[in-house]
Amino acid sequence: ICGARDTLLMKMKRFVLFILVVVGITGAANALGDPVSSAFISPNPVEGKAELMFDEPLAENVSIIVKDLTGKTVYMDRPEIILGESRQIPLQIESLKKGIYILQVTAVSGKVKTLRFHKT
Repeated sequence: ICGARDTLLMKMKRFVLFILVVVGITGAANALGDPVSSAFISPNPVEGKAELMFDEPLAENVSIIVKDLTGKTVYMDRPEIILGESRQIPLQIESLKKGIYILQVTAVSGKVKTLRFHKT
């Protein structure tokens, strides 16, 4: 009986440790700022200049792809950013024709956010 109880206690301790590690890792990632979940385009609709904005400073590098509604890539960028400080990335999309576009921002970690904007 004691051996079974000790085994059960050991498994419970491992499980609790596992949960603490997972919560700690998740909390640390959130503290650094999820670069894509808070992304938005300002202004939208876009008349001239626009920026990709973030609620929190970026914790990792991102790449940006803009496609038209046919799926053709019309803009790509891997901006130079200052990790932990940058909250906005200028978009060089002044030359795009009027219409609706899809912007995809991808973090190095693989997190992706897709945004739609209107160019007037």
